[in-house]
Amino acid sequence: MSCTIHPLPNGRCVIAGHHAFHGGDPAERYEYALYYWLILGGDAPVVVDTGLDRVAEMNAGAAHVLAEPITQLPDENAHRQLARFGLSEDDIGAVVITHLHFDHVDRLDLFRNARIFVSGRGLTKATANPGWHGSWAPGKTLELLTRTAKDRTIAKDDIEVAPGIRTMWIGGHTPCSQAVLVDTDAGRACIAGDTVSLYRNIETDVPVGVHHDVEECRTAMARIRAAADVILPSHDPSIRDQGLGTRG
Repeated sequence: MSCTIHPLPNGRCVIAGHHAFHGGDPAERYEYALYYWLILGGDAPVVVDTGLDRVAEMNAGAAHVLAEPITQLPDENAHRQLARFGLSEDDIGAVVITHLHFDHVDRLDLFRNARIFVSGRGLTKATANPGWHGSWAPGKTLELLTRTAKDRTIAKDDIEVAPGIRTMWIGGHTPCSQAVLVDTDAGRACIAGDTVSLYRNIETDVPVGVHHDVEECRTAMARIRAAADVILPSHDPSIRDQGLGTRG
């Protein structure tokens, strides 16, 4: 089966160099674009990540990382972006979470009919402490995955989501980070999540500055190169202009 991938815009911000790149210059600035992703071509549409609605809350919580705060246009939300394709949140058959940071899971609750795919080892670590104390994942999301939507949550690694769509645990950015491999007419594409945020990360083999394990990031990038013909970083602004992002 051949799928198509549609990057859906969700905002923009500016990141300092030492957050964008391991060992980077704090004085440098890099524009980040926010996306979630729609995959079409199978029996039901698949969404990768669910994007951000509560921008003010994200800006407050991530102020130490953001050189310039997130801004978002009125139509850059899941409901209005899906409507461009004649879809609503209830039409989505599966949601794949690349990792459990707030800007990637804020609107997970909207997808009431979807199976939810999350890294098994990552969810275990995110919920390891009593009361989820110290977890990097939002409590609202953990409540959904482990209680209210537990019956439709698939917490496993390296699993087929649908024909032509698979997850691949990579770690690096967070313990729950997973990439999504998608068979397309351009070859096998990889939605890389934040372990590869910009094309420059993968092209220069320099990990992202925000990570839990820098060597795991390097290993992840090597695995992504070996697995994919097309790499889609999570925050590169140029993807807005080139559709699928067919860049080696």
